Amino acid sequence: MAAGLGSRLGELTRSLPKALIPVGGRTLLSWAVGFAGCLRPTEIIVVGGYGFADVQQEVRQQGWDVRLVENLAFREGNILSLMAARPFLTGDFLLMNVDHVYRPAMSERVRAAAADVTGFVDTDRQLGADDMKVMRDPSGRILEIAKTLTTFDSGYIGMTRVPSGAPFDRYWKAADSVVSVDGRIAHVERILARLVSQGFPPSCCDVSGYGWLEVDTPDERLQAERALAAGGFEG
Repeated sequence: MAAGLGSRLGELTRSLPKALIPVGGRTLLSWAVGFAGCLRPTEIIVVGGYGFADVQQEVRQQGWDVRLVENLAFREGNILSLMAARPFLTGDFLLMNVDHVYRPAMSERVRAAAADVTGFVDTDRQLGADDMKVMRDPSGRILEIAKTLTTFDSGYIGMTRVPSGAPFDRYWKAADSVVSVDGRIAHVERILARLVSQGFPPSCCDVSGYGWLEVDTPDERLQAERALAAGGFEG
Protein backbone atom coordinates (compact mmCIF):
# COMPACT_ATOMS: atom_id res chain seq x y z
CA MET A 1 0.00 0.00 0.00
CA ALA A 2 1.61 3.24 -1.22
CA ALA A 3 -1.30 5.63 -1.58
CA GLY A 4 -1.12 7.76 1.56
CA LEU A 5 -0.61 11.49 1.93
CA GLY A 6 2.22 11.22 4.44
CA SER A 7 1.02 14.43 6.06
CA ARG A 8 3.01 13.80 9.25
CA LEU A 9 6.21 14.19 7.23
CA GLY A 10 5.37 17.87 6.76
CA GLU A 11 7.29 19.71 4.04
CA LEU A 12 8.77 16.45 2.74
CA THR A 13 5.43 15.40 1.24
CA ARG A 14 4.08 18.80 0.24
CA SER A 15 4.80 18.03 -3.42
CA LEU A 16 6.05 14.46 -3.21
CA PRO A 17 4.12 11.28 -2.35
CA LYS A 18 5.27 9.44 0.75
CA ALA A 19 6.24 6.45 -1.36
CA LEU A 20 8.95 8.52 -3.08
CA ILE A 21 10.56 10.02 0.04
CA PRO A 22 14.30 9.22 -0.16
CA VAL A 23 15.79 7.36 2.79
CA GLY A 24 19.27 5.87 2.77
CA GLY A 25 19.75 6.70 -0.89
CA ARG A 26 16.56 4.95 -2.04
CA THR A 27 12.88 5.79 -2.06
CA LEU A 28 10.57 4.10 0.40
CA LEU A 29 8.91 2.42 -2.56
CA SER A 30 12.27 1.04 -3.67
CA TRP A 31 12.85 -0.48 -0.23
CA ALA A 32 9.35 -2.00 -0.26
CA VAL A 33 9.65 -3.45 -3.76
CA GLY A 34 13.11 -4.79 -2.89
CA PHE A 35 11.84 -6.61 0.20
CA ALA A 36 8.83 -7.94 -1.71
CA GLY A 37 11.21 -9.34 -4.32
CA CYS A 38 13.04 -11.28 -1.59
CA LEU A 39 9.78 -13.20 -1.02
CA ARG A 40 9.93 -14.59 -4.58
CA PRO A 41 6.31 -13.67 -5.33
CA THR A 42 4.40 -14.43 -8.50
CA GLU A 43 3.40 -10.77 -8.64
CA ILE A 44 4.02 -7.50 -6.79
CA ILE A 45 1.12 -5.05 -6.64
CA VAL A 46 1.71 -1.39 -5.78
CA VAL A 47 -1.37 0.62 -4.85
CA GLY A 48 -0.72 4.32 -5.40
CA GLY A 49 -2.94 7.32 -4.73
CA TYR A 50 -1.51 10.68 -3.73
CA GLY A 51 0.97 11.74 -6.41
CA PHE A 52 -0.01 8.74 -8.51
CA ALA A 53 1.57 10.12 -11.70
CA ASP A 54 4.90 10.50 -9.88
CA VAL A 55 4.71 6.95 -8.56
CA GLN A 56 3.83 5.73 -12.04
CA GLN A 57 6.85 7.54 -13.48
CA GLU A 58 9.14 6.07 -10.81
CA VAL A 59 7.93 2.55 -11.57
CA ARG A 60 8.61 3.07 -15.28
CA GLN A 61 12.03 4.63 -14.75
CA GLN A 62 13.13 1.84 -12.42
CA GLY A 63 11.80 -0.83 -14.76
CA TRP A 64 10.12 -2.69 -11.90
CA ASP A 65 7.99 -5.65 -12.88
CA VAL A 66 4.99 -4.66 -10.78
CA ARG A 67 1.27 -4.14 -11.27
CA LEU A 68 0.39 -0.54 -10.45
CA VAL A 69 -3.15 0.10 -9.19
CA GLU A 70 -4.68 3.49 -8.40
CA ASN A 71 -6.72 4.22 -5.28
CA LEU A 72 -8.67 7.37 -6.08
CA ALA A 73 -10.01 7.52 -2.52
CA PHE A 74 -6.54 7.84 -0.96
CA ARG A 75 -7.70 10.56 1.46
CA GLU A 76 -9.88 8.01 3.27
CA GLY A 77 -8.93 4.86 5.21
CA ASN A 78 -6.19 2.66 3.80
CA ILE A 79 -8.65 -0.24 3.70
CA LEU A 80 -9.67 1.31 0.37
CA SER A 81 -6.16 0.68 -0.97
CA LEU A 82 -6.64 -2.97 -0.11
CA MET A 83 -10.01 -2.92 -1.85
CA ALA A 84 -8.46 -1.34 -4.95
CA ALA A 85 -6.08 -4.31 -5.22
CA ARG A 86 -8.76 -6.88 -4.44
CA PRO A 87 -9.60 -7.83 -8.06
CA PHE A 88 -5.99 -8.94 -8.54
CA LEU A 89 -5.64 -10.87 -5.26
CA THR A 90 -6.78 -14.37 -6.13
CA GLY A 91 -4.81 -16.40 -3.61
CA ASP A 92 -2.10 -16.34 -0.94
CA PHE A 93 -0.87 -12.75 -0.48
CA LEU A 94 1.14 -10.54 1.87
CA LEU A 95 -0.05 -7.04 2.76
CA MET A 96 2.65 -4.42 3.44
CA ASN A 97 2.91 -0.67 4.12
CA VAL A 98 5.26 1.43 1.98
CA ASP A 99 6.58 3.40 4.96
CA HIS A 100 8.13 0.34 6.63
CA VAL A 101 11.65 -0.84 5.78
CA TYR A 102 12.36 -4.49 6.61
CA ARG A 103 15.62 -6.39 6.72
CA PRO A 104 15.87 -8.90 3.84
CA ALA A 105 16.83 -11.58 6.37
CA MET A 106 13.26 -11.40 7.68
CA SER A 107 11.93 -12.63 4.35
CA GLU A 108 12.57 -16.31 5.14
CA ARG A 109 10.25 -16.12 8.14
CA VAL A 110 7.65 -14.26 6.10
CA ARG A 111 7.84 -16.73 3.20
CA ALA A 112 7.21 -19.78 5.39
CA ALA A 113 3.90 -21.51 4.74
CA ALA A 114 0.98 -20.05 6.69
CA ALA A 115 -2.07 -22.09 7.63
CA ASP A 116 -4.18 -19.11 8.68
CA VAL A 117 -4.39 -15.34 8.44
CA THR A 118 -1.19 -14.22 10.17
CA GLY A 119 -0.17 -10.87 11.65
CA PHE A 120 3.55 -10.24 12.08
CA VAL A 121 4.62 -8.89 15.47
CA ASP A 122 7.72 -8.21 17.51
CA THR A 123 8.67 -7.41 21.09
CA ASP A 124 11.77 -5.33 20.33
CA ARG A 125 10.29 -1.85 20.53
CA GLN A 126 9.01 0.46 23.22
CA LEU A 127 5.56 1.20 21.82
CA GLY A 128 4.13 4.71 21.76
CA ALA A 129 0.66 6.13 21.33
CA ASP A 130 0.71 5.79 17.55
CA ASP A 131 1.99 2.20 17.46
CA MET A 132 -0.36 -0.72 16.78
CA LYS A 133 -0.37 -2.93 19.85
CA VAL A 134 -1.25 -6.61 20.13
CA MET A 135 -2.28 -8.84 22.99
CA ARG A 136 -1.92 -12.53 22.22
CA ASP A 137 -3.88 -15.37 23.74
CA PRO A 138 -2.12 -18.40 25.33
CA SER A 139 -1.96 -20.14 21.95
CA GLY A 140 -0.22 -17.17 20.33
CA ARG A 141 -3.18 -15.88 18.36
CA ILE A 142 -4.38 -12.29 18.34
CA LEU A 143 -6.68 -11.60 21.28
CA GLU A 144 -6.80 -7.82 20.80
CA ILE A 145 -5.22 -5.36 18.36
CA ALA A 146 -5.48 -1.57 18.57
CA LYS A 147 -3.33 1.51 19.08
CA THR A 148 -5.28 2.28 22.25
CA LEU A 149 -4.51 -0.93 24.17
CA THR A 150 -3.07 -0.38 27.63
CA THR A 151 -2.28 -4.06 28.16
CA PHE A 152 -0.33 -5.76 25.36
CA ASP A 153 2.58 -8.10 24.80
CA SER A 154 3.82 -7.19 21.31
CA GLY A 155 3.54 -4.71 18.47
CA TYR A 156 2.20 -5.22 14.95
CA ILE A 157 4.88 -4.51 12.33
CA GLY A 158 2.63 -3.66 9.40
CA MET A 159 2.49 -7.01 7.61
CA THR A 160 -0.33 -9.51 7.28
CA ARG A 161 -0.22 -12.84 5.43
CA VAL A 162 -3.47 -14.18 3.97
CA PRO A 163 -3.21 -17.76 2.67
CA SER A 164 -5.51 -19.30 0.08
CA GLY A 165 -8.61 -21.31 0.89
CA ALA A 166 -10.93 -20.79 3.84
CA PRO A 167 -8.71 -18.17 5.57
CA PHE A 168 -8.71 -16.12 2.35
CA ASP A 169 -12.49 -16.20 2.18
CA ARG A 170 -12.85 -15.33 5.88
CA TYR A 171 -10.46 -12.40 5.51
CA TRP A 172 -12.48 -10.81 2.72
CA LYS A 173 -15.75 -11.44 4.53
CA ALA A 174 -14.29 -9.61 7.53
CA ALA A 175 -13.00 -6.81 5.28
CA ASP A 176 -16.48 -6.31 3.82
CA SER A 177 -17.90 -6.23 7.33
CA VAL A 178 -15.39 -3.55 8.40
CA VAL A 179 -16.27 -1.31 5.45
CA SER A 180 -19.99 -1.85 6.05
CA VAL A 181 -19.88 -1.17 9.80
CA ASP A 182 -16.89 1.14 10.31
CA GLY A 183 -17.06 2.97 6.98
CA ARG A 184 -14.53 4.05 4.39
CA ILE A 185 -12.19 5.69 6.90
CA ALA A 186 -11.24 2.33 8.44
CA HIS A 187 -7.71 0.95 8.39
CA VAL A 188 -6.72 -2.57 7.42
CA GLU A 189 -5.84 -3.60 10.98
CA ARG A 190 -9.55 -3.45 11.75
CA ILE A 191 -9.91 -6.59 9.65
CA LEU A 192 -7.74 -8.52 12.10
CA ALA A 193 -9.84 -7.24 14.99
CA ARG A 194 -13.02 -8.19 13.16
CA LEU A 195 -11.76 -11.74 12.64
CA VAL A 196 -11.23 -11.98 16.39
CA SER A 197 -14.80 -10.86 17.07
CA GLN A 198 -16.08 -13.36 14.50
CA GLY A 199 -14.38 -16.23 16.30
CA PHE A 200 -11.43 -16.62 13.93
CA PRO A 201 -8.48 -15.00 15.76
CA PRO A 202 -5.51 -14.59 13.40
CA SER A 203 -2.23 -16.31 14.09
CA CYS A 204 0.89 -14.34 14.99
CA CYS A 205 4.40 -14.74 13.64
CA ASP A 206 6.95 -13.24 16.01
CA VAL A 207 9.87 -11.72 14.12
CA SER A 208 11.62 -10.22 17.14
CA GLY A 209 15.33 -9.73 16.71
CA TYR A 210 15.35 -8.83 13.02
CA GLY A 211 14.62 -5.14 13.35
CA TRP A 212 12.71 -2.90 10.97
CA LEU A 213 12.17 0.82 10.42
CA GLU A 214 9.11 3.03 10.16
CA VAL A 215 9.23 6.39 8.40
CA ASP A 216 6.15 8.34 9.42
CA THR A 217 7.68 11.56 10.79
CA PRO A 218 10.81 13.66 10.06
CA ASP A 219 12.45 12.32 13.25
CA GLU A 220 11.79 8.73 12.20
CA ARG A 221 13.29 9.49 8.81
CA LEU A 222 16.48 10.74 10.45
CA GLN A 223 16.63 7.65 12.65
CA ALA A 224 16.12 5.47 9.58
CA GLU A 225 18.94 7.26 7.74
CA ARG A 226 21.31 6.40 10.58
CA ALA A 227 20.15 2.77 10.75
CA LEU A 228 20.41 2.27 7.00
CA ALA A 229 23.90 3.78 6.96
CA ALA A 230 24.93 1.11 9.45
CA GLY A 231 23.93 -1.60 6.95
CA GLY A 232 21.96 -4.84 7.05
CA PHE A 233 18.96 -3.67 5.04
CA GLU A 234 20.30 -4.10 1.52
CA GLY A 235 18.97 -6.98 -0.55
